Amino acid sequence: MRTIDLTDESLDLDAIIAIATDEPVILLTPDGREFFVSEADDFETEVDTLRASEAFQRFLDERSQSKLRIPLDEMEIEINRELEATKAGEDGGTNPPE
Repeated sequence: MRTIDLTDESLDLDAIIAIATDEPVILLTPDGREFFVSEADDFETEVDTLRASEAFQRFLDERSQSKLRIPLDEMEIEINRELEATKAGEDGGTNPPE
């Protein structure tokens, strides 16, 4: 994996894609943001890169601090309601919900 600091190194998109053809690339912008470039089918590498990304880990930490929690059983009830509504719409409402 290669990290390119765009503050120090100016590359055009073709050059970045050429590098990403051989290995995943992390782009560091002058304002501190990180971008990841790799071939779309390189899922395992993307997962490893996200695990190593400080910015992504901060994002996950912020999300985990959210006070909003929805119990799993409430989610199941809501999904079932949506599925029943979808079925009713498909058959014109002639079949009763299961």
